[in-house]
Amino acid sequence: MKSSIELIRLIAVILIVFTHTRNDLTQGVTYFIIEKIPTFGTAILSIVSGYLYYEVSRLKPNLFFSKVKSLLVPYLIANGLILFIVLFLNYVVGYNALNRLTYDYHLITEGFFALHSPPINPPTYFVRDIFVIFSIIALATQREWKTLWILIPLLLFGTLILRTDVALLFVLGISYASSKSYIDKKWLTSITAIATIVIGFFFIDLLKFPLAFLVFLLLIDWQFAFYNTSRYSYLLHLYHSPIIVISYPILKRMISDSLGLILMQILVALLGAYLLFRLSGKYKFLSILSGGR
Repeated sequence: MKSSIELIRLIAVILIVFTHTRNDLTQGVTYFIIEKIPTFGTAILSIVSGYLYYEVSRLKPNLFFSKVKSLLVPYLIANGLILFIVLFLNYVVGYNALNRLTYDYHLITEGFFALHSPPINPPTYFVRDIFVIFSIIALATQREWKTLWILIPLLLFGTLILRTDVALLFVLGISYASSKSYIDKKWLTSITAIATIVIGFFFIDLLKFPLAFLVFLLLIDWQFAFYNTSRYSYLLHLYHSPIIVISYPILKRMISDSLGLILMQILVALLGAYLLFRLSGKYKFLSILSGGR
């Protein structure tokens, strides 16, 4: 994998970690840095996913089964483990770790299968949506009829794609990858930069889309040496939210400063994911947590 891709994904996932910290910020520069800028992370990952599909995945057979292994299985494990922990904490320890779902059938329909809303481990909605997108592609390009076991229930009982912007940015990544040899990248980067300024001035809520593409354009062809961080980035994406939720009550008792508490949550999430990274490297059976990465 290109070093630029590794760096882009790592930056994007770390940004996503910021958005899941527990804090009472409502405005100001710190609020913008912690809550607004990090939302660009998912947008960047969506573009990268589309780019990698065109550059790598479309050339391989058995697309659906490879994505079952790399996306669906890690998604089910990440949410299944958190579901078990949440139930254990509530009924055995007496600690309610839920702040969105309720202790009824919604824990299965929404918390696990995410029929209409993000699952119990919220950041993994992206993995769910990307898997659905790949299932649609596998059906359309490889006539993989087994995808219908996924797609039809979602069409009948839920929402096919939770975030349409993920799909649109995925297509943007494909469009760039398929046309990059025919376009002037400097021209495209300049146009994107101008669009980012204009949209940021008049439509601030839409800023993350051109800015995410601009970051992608600036970094994608950067030549440098970098570590293979794909497994760490994926584990951080899958497990940072539950690590924060579980550690927050302890950290809150130890740290009174609000900014310090935010930074410590981020640090604990990074360290927790690193521990999973090292364990899954040492014990090969744990590689299933990251889809065999």
